[in-house]
Amino acid sequence: MKLLLDEMLSPVNARELRSRGHDVEAVSGHPNRGAVSDPNVMELARLERRAVVTNNLRDYRPLHHEGIVPGGPGHFGIVFMPSAYRRTSADIGRTVAALEAKLAEFPDERDLADGETWL
Repeated sequence: MKLLLDEMLSPVNARELRSRGHDVEAVSGHPNRGAVSDPNVMELARLERRAVVTNNLRDYRPLHHEGIVPGGPGHFGIVFMPSAYRRTSADIGRTVAALEAKLAEFPDERDLADGETWL
């Protein structure tokens, strides 16, 4: 599975996971991506065949359902983080370890397709 980290996650997480051999990009910190709307993040993830990692349940749960209805465009998965999940720089190691466990659980890009999971 490949990941696209939503804007609330530091690009440091993506760099650390890439250094461990994973294909992970972050919305924030990318020179060609300013503020990207949630539907556009989902579309970008779909085009790049990536699962989205976010704590934005309110906006992404409806996008998940829009993607999986009959005739919908589908998606490559959503990894939800609980809103209480700490995202400080001191917690990057914990976040990276949790994401690496999800990458091991869903190794193929289609393993989480049209589904969701939680950290």
